[in-house]
Amino acid sequence: MDRSEGIKHRTMTTSEEKYKDIINKSWPADPSIYRRHPKMSLAERAKIFAPFAPLRGHGDRLGKEAGKLLRTARIELSEEEMDILSGKLAQVKAGMEVTIVYFEPDDPDGENGYYVTLTGKVAGFDPAYQVLRIATGIQGEKGEIIREIHFSDLANIQGSEIMDESVFDSIC
Repeated sequence: MDRSEGIKHRTMTTSEEKYKDIINKSWPADPSIYRRHPKMSLAERAKIFAPFAPLRGHGDRLGKEAGKLLRTARIELSEEEMDILSGKLAQVKAGMEVTIVYFEPDDPDGENGYYVTLTGKVAGFDPAYQVLRIATGIQGEKGEIIREIHFSDLANIQGSEIMDESVFDSIC
């Protein structure tokens, strides 16, 4: 019986085959490598892995954009503020270009969320259901996207055809 019959031979994988000349060598293979490539300090190595910012000021701009949508608690309007908002809503007509600020809740109780600014044309105004419909100008699968904002979520409404109460008081 031949001794090699009992020994199992393992075949090399492609990666082992590719690097067979260096796979079993210890590091560094040649001590003179330190003279050609001196060992890097930790501070220098950290620079290599530091974040790369190709667009100067882009991170600051993103921070400002993210700041516009900071999660906050719903702010209750005073009676005076609600009267001003009601007066502005009375001036709204379909087709008007308006900019509104409204609260968009993100929790089930509706107390926390985001204040969002939206500019668009008034697509509809329903005082019975207390809903303002704004055409966003963004096309969806079924046509233009219409946002429905409940009056209780409104914080402010502005438009070129909407007079502010302070202006209205000075005229009358």
